[in-house]
Amino acid sequence: MSWKDLQQQWTQTAVTPLSTSTVKDTLGRAQRLRRRVMWRDGTETLVAIALIPVVFGWLRYAMHAHLLLMEASSALLLVWLVYVPWRLWRVRRLLPRNDPGLPLQRYLELQKQAMLAQARMLEQVVWWYLGPCMLGIAGVTVGKHGLTRGVLTYLAVVLVIYIGIERLNKRVAKRYFRRRAEDIDASFRELAAMEAARETYPPSNGKPA
Repeated sequence: MSWKDLQQQWTQTAVTPLSTSTVKDTLGRAQRLRRRVMWRDGTETLVAIALIPVVFGWLRYAMHAHLLLMEASSALLLVWLVYVPWRLWRVRRLLPRNDPGLPLQRYLELQKQAMLAQARMLEQVVWWYLGPCMLGIAGVTVGKHGLTRGVLTYLAVVLVIYIGIERLNKRVAKRYFRRRAEDIDASFRELAAMEAARETYPPSNGKPA
């Protein structure tokens, strides 16, 4: 079923009468956020796959050269490169699909849960993404070249970049995903008010009293 078909299905079958514009706006926002998440996750996954041979080469080099710190750090990076796509998929699968049998209210509830999960993931990016990557890069660099002034400068630049990435992710979490969760809460209140009004003032059946 396409997004257009789902829009028509909800407009016709909702318990509380909904305008076409309301349903269209709901699905439009969901579709845009889904595309954003899919593009981000696809990019991260492709980058991880491309880096695995590189990091595996570092690991082999470290093993032959008996560089224990570089070896352990390369192994950490390999695990991290596998973990990141899995973590993204685990959160992405919470996004509701356009199921024709799913009521609009239930769809909104599932989408809210998915939006909050995306927000939490981005807000915790320092622990599962940036932190392990920084430790791995630092270990590989120091293990291979030693603790030189050039290495310290390089790691300081990487740290500054990572701080910027961490702040950017928190901004995205708030601007897109938490704001969308707030919009869904507003939609719930609107639907509840419409249902209450419908129960208080039921539609006339056209017959005289």
